[in-house]
Amino acid sequence: MEIKIKKDNEKEIEFELIGEKTILNPLKQKLLQYEEVEYAEWRVEHSLISNPEFYLRVNKGNAKKILKKAIKEIKNEIDELYSCLE
Repeated sequence: MEIKIKKDNEKEIEFELIGEKTILNPLKQKLLQYEEVEYAEWRVEHSLISNPEFYLRVNKGNAKKILKKAIKEIKNEIDELYSCLE
């Protein structure tokens, strides 16, 4: 998986995700649970030839830190599910 950052400032982050799509829906859903998230969405121009792009805008805090927090929480949830299956 590779990420190309298209925009990165205090309140917004936008990136293209190369080689992966399945994580974007859970990431969006997790981010939308946070009060400081104003907007979170992803799109793909064409499913066969385009990579998905993800956009996040926050009304307070730092967009990149909030994104990392959401990723960490999803990882912990997956780890917990995995341990339940052992």
